[in-house]
Amino acid sequence: MTPIGQRIENAQTRINGLRDQLNAHLETHDGNDDATTTVTDTLTSQLETEEKSLATLKRAEASLARAAAGTSLSVIDTQTVETRGATTVGVHDTTLSPRGRTFAVPAAKIRPADYIFKAVATSIKHYGDQKRPVLDVLKDCYGDGEVGETVRKVMSLMITKAAAIPADTTTSHWATDLVQTVIGDFIQSLLPYSVYPAISAKGSSFTYGRNGVISLPARTLATAVGGAFIAQGAAIPVKQGAFNSITLTPKKMGVITTMTREITEHSIPAIEAIIRQAMLEDTGVAIDTVLLDATAADTTRPAGLKSGITKVTASATATIVGFVADIKALTAALITATAGNIRAPAWIMNPGDVLAASLLQTTVGETPFREELSQGTLLGYPIVQSTTGLNDMMGIIDCADFITATGDTPNFSVSDQAVLHMEDTNPAALSGVGTPNTVVAPIRSLWQTDSIAIRMIMDINWAKRRTGVFQWTDTMAWN
Repeated sequence: MTPIGQRIENAQTRINGLRDQLNAHLETHDGNDDATTTVTDTLTSQLETEEKSLATLKRAEASLARAAAGTSLSVIDTQTVETRGATTVGVHDTTLSPRGRTFAVPAAKIRPADYIFKAVATSIKHYGDQKRPVLDVLKDCYGDGEVGETVRKVMSLMITKAAAIPADTTTSHWATDLVQTVIGDFIQSLLPYSVYPAISAKGSSFTYGRNGVISLPARTLATAVGGAFIAQGAAIPVKQGAFNSITLTPKKMGVITTMTREITEHSIPAIEAIIRQAMLEDTGVAIDTVLLDATAADTTRPAGLKSGITKVTASATATIVGFVADIKALTAALITATAGNIRAPAWIMNPGDVLAASLLQTTVGETPFREELSQGTLLGYPIVQSTTGLNDMMGIIDCADFITATGDTPNFSVSDQAVLHMEDTNPAALSGVGTPNTVVAPIRSLWQTDSIAIRMIMDINWAKRRTGVFQWTDTMAWN
């Protein structure tokens, strides 16, 4: 089935052809004979029918775009509303393609992270259109108004490899600030898919900027520096606190996702929604897989939250009594580890376990946790949910002691020529020297399979400011 975007372009081509025929006919036939009138009526009727069909297709595309974007879409005017350096960049702009087609774009404020998906969608279209000049593709997709110009600025700093966009030297500071805002909003966009942005937002977040290292002081519990009551004239006690430092160096996180070239045949609202879902899901899984494991930090990656922490033994009781025992044991372990200084606690749970806990009944059939869990809290602490790395496991963390650092500018690359090892857990070089020599599998050639790959690379790191601020258990009997 021909995509709706292509059908609109085909209809516009037919209309232009009929208009040319009608003009040529009227210029060469100035009489009022029956044959001339019949041809004129036929061409006029065909033109009216095609124009009516085109209007219907445009309304259908706008309706599909509303469903894909989850917001009201319309063809909008030339008013521009812009907040530079803030958390939102709102744009209202008329966007016309060179073919005269009016695109439907959000009339409401565009979220900063949306520009990532628009930039990547432009790169995908660039490859799908047999590498037509990327600036032409950009203008075709988003016009040369404020939306298109903002996407161009984002692409000039975030998109690498073949889809090159000229850098902007006159407003580079604004473009840089915008990209910082965009990536910050991108991380927050992972909320439905990842634990990381939720607990990061409750802790301390930093960006590397031009710094290669971020060093932060951290308290140890070996000594106390609290005040003491003293008699008049008595000496005031001198107490020495014990501190150490936490050093965060950039760790490179990368993820690749692939799609067939047929995806590029979708209209712009549809392909943006496809790319958004793929990138957010893949990035969320990539981050949480590392964040929630028990591996220690090394030169390649940060430490998982479970690293160096002995799990709390789960209750063997498969009723609500066991659930209560587990949450009491976890909170008690956190209180002990932090000497009672808990500032921003949050639960980390699998959505299935949250549902199971909400349905737990007392001996008289009551479900005491159902209402609170439906509101996203447990014992008044917020619940962060994820399906990655949380199978039959739950934990509690003091987010105030969770610190994160990210790079200013992630890089996105798009390719239709690469050869990939299609492995999501332990990817390796395609071949290696040994006895015998090795070749990995499965391997996929993007060129041979007419596919396109998107690669994202971003500097990211995290650490716990104090040992024991994350406590966890697994194999719970009540779920």
